[in-house]
Amino acid sequence: MADSSDHRAIVEELIGYQFVNGALLETALTHSSYASENDVESYERLEFLGDAVLELAITERVFADLDGASEGRMTKVRSAIVDEGSLAAVCNDIGLQSAIRLGVGEDRNGGRTRASIQSDVIEAVLGAVYVDGGTEAAFAVVYRLLGDVIADRLSTTEVIDFRSKLQERLAQSGKQVAFEYDRSGPDHAVVYVASAFVEGEVIGTGTGGSKKAAAIDAARAALAEPTSDI
Repeated sequence: MADSSDHRAIVEELIGYQFVNGALLETALTHSSYASENDVESYERLEFLGDAVLELAITERVFADLDGASEGRMTKVRSAIVDEGSLAAVCNDIGLQSAIRLGVGEDRNGGRTRASIQSDVIEAVLGAVYVDGGTEAAFAVVYRLLGDVIADRLSTTEVIDFRSKLQERLAQSGKQVAFEYDRSGPDHAVVYVASAFVEGEVIGTGTGGSKKAAAIDAARAALAEPTSDI
């Protein structure tokens, strides 16, 4: 990253979009820990915008491709596409995590591999593309980066909601699942660890940048456990 223009060109190639205003891209890659150490703007505002851009782009695609589908099904498909895990996987797949600008401590503590930060950066980049090139350009990047995820979720007959599936399976034997959460990390990089309990015993644990994401991960782990009686 010695030369910022080279760095920018590499990232632009990764996402498939060339910025007019390169400063927007730098901001989209700047975590609050780096921003506070270097007196620059973080990606948080662009992330806020990118979240809305992403949701609208996916909503438009789901609405067009699932002709006649119920609101409930379309909502589930959209949620399965834009969840934290899917966005973090995209960040890793294209190698964007290496370009994130983190503070020294955050980088040392593994922030670059944290799903919550990776998904935030994807949204921030989408927000930056929207500001720089407009709706059409931003939607094009959404469909380019998440094309495989979108195709997979749209073609799946049943969208898996791991928490609901776990609850339904346990209900068959008269059991219920409860989730407990531990919170760690600073406000700008919160990590939740969720533990799924059944009759006082932990059947799965998971992590995420929100309680919802952590609970889904814990439910997924519980369902995947080969020795589970679930």
